[in-house]
Amino acid sequence: MSRDLFPRVTGPDTGLTPDQVNLDGTPSSGFGGPMSFGYDSWRSVSNWSVDYSWWHKDDRETVLSNRVQKFLFSQGIDKFPDRYSLDGKPLSTRHSPGMVATAAVGSLAAGDTPEAKAFVDELWKIPVPSGEQRYYDGMLYMMSLLHASGNFRIIEAHK
Repeated sequence: MSRDLFPRVTGPDTGLTPDQVNLDGTPSSGFGGPMSFGYDSWRSVSNWSVDYSWWHKDDRETVLSNRVQKFLFSQGIDKFPDRYSLDGKPLSTRHSPGMVATAAVGSLAAGDTPEAKAFVDELWKIPVPSGEQRYYDGMLYMMSLLHASGNFRIIEAHK
């Protein structure tokens, strides 16, 4: 279901996903308007990229990863804000290591692009998250390191 959902709900120019959608893929509303790209959205790129790296079932996931990485890279890989409208208008000024980390996981599905390499390089350079947002940023950072390094994998049960 999510393989069909992600291409329908991402911004066509940005690859950004809304925080929430209804089960039919229509935008969910919250706080007086349509959902924007926010904290829960960061994980979408990781979701479709890990799916692609494990199963290689849907080439649309490569298109989505290329699109979101190209957009974020154009905003400045070391300074893009952590919230946007789906059409790419910044809604904050905070730059988040957790968002950088999940965007780097997008390289698992992205093509061989300068952006894909830049995001992985950036992941290895960012320090361990600390401060007020250390829990969420840190969890995403750790999971992204596991994914990008190939150490988050399926273990088959032995009989």
